[in-house]
Amino acid sequence: MMSTCRVAVSAVCLASVLAAAVSMASAEEKSDKPAVTFDPVGQFEHLGIFTAEKKPGERLVAATKVWVTDFQKHPYRVEWLRSERPYKGPNPHVAFRVDNIEKAAESAEGLTPTSKPFDAGIARVAFYRSDDGAVVEFMEYGPEHAEKAPAGPTFDHVGFITSEKKPNETFVPATKVWVTDIASHPYRVEWLRFEPDSPVTGPVREQPHAAFRVDSIAEAAKGLKVLIEPFDAGIARVGFYQADDGAVVEFMEYYSRPSR
Repeated sequence: MMSTCRVAVSAVCLASVLAAAVSMASAEEKSDKPAVTFDPVGQFEHLGIFTAEKKPGERLVAATKVWVTDFQKHPYRVEWLRSERPYKGPNPHVAFRVDNIEKAAESAEGLTPTSKPFDAGIARVAFYRSDDGAVVEFMEYGPEHAEKAPAGPTFDHVGFITSEKKPNETFVPATKVWVTDIASHPYRVEWLRFEPDSPVTGPVREQPHAAFRVDSIAEAAKGLKVLIEPFDAGIARVGFYQADDGAVVEFMEYYSRPSR
């Protein structure tokens, strides 16, 4: 009887040792995998905005039956999207260039896939939703489209309008709007929630915007329609403008160099 118990205990111990060894090997294997670095500022590709209007130079993406404009030719990296389905608002997304969609998604923070990767013509793309509701696109270019577009102003963030309260909002008295912390968002999304009596009206209040870091707002804004004159937004002096195609652009003169 004692011998049988010893055999049983030994078997249990052996099984535990083997399980621990497998677990350690798996952990080591995972730690050996190189981490996929992600730089939302450097890898920014475009801001996508749905519109009900036909835009010049549209092309049809067969996989989604959506008309899109060429964001690579847009000075502020805006892609307009138009569907034959009823228009339900801007429904914006922010897109980033990645080397491999699957690896990027595996390493990404808080993303839930909303589409499988598909061929969008110039790139293989996939869409995701972040924990706070932002729509994120990853774009994997082939060799024929691998070259980046000419450098423009440095990307800072995209601004999405919301009616929902978001965690850690900050109130901007000048415009009576609640904004979230850009730097803490893994995809550089700023949520804006306007108070009913906010003095902000028109495109800035109704449309998403793309924001860029500049040395001089006056220089960067030449030729653009002024929507909101430059003002103190706390972390920077900012101004809002509108491009010829209706895109809303924010220029930011930071008081101190951003950490990323």
